[in-house]
Amino acid sequence: MLNTILETIKRLENRDSLSKEDQELLEFLHAEAWKVINGGIVNLISYGDRLGWEKIEEKFNGMLNLIDKAKNK
Repeated sequence: MLNTILETIKRLENRDSLSKEDQELLEFLHAEAWKVINGGIVNLISYGDRLGWEKIEEKFNGMLNLIDKAKNK
C-alpha cells in the first residue's frame, strides 16, 4: 500500500502543473503516507521486548545512515 501511495505522489509531483483537485489529492496522499510510516514505527517499537531493542536500534541507525546518504547525493 505504501509503495502505491509513494508512486502516486511521485507521478503527481512530476506533472508540470497541478489542478486544485490534484493538489488536494497530493496533500491527502502525503498525510496517508505518514500514517502508514508512523504506524509501522509504532508497531516496531511496541514489539521491542520481543524483537530485541538492540536489533531495533540497529535498524533505525541503518535507516538514518541511508537517509543521510540520500540527502547528501
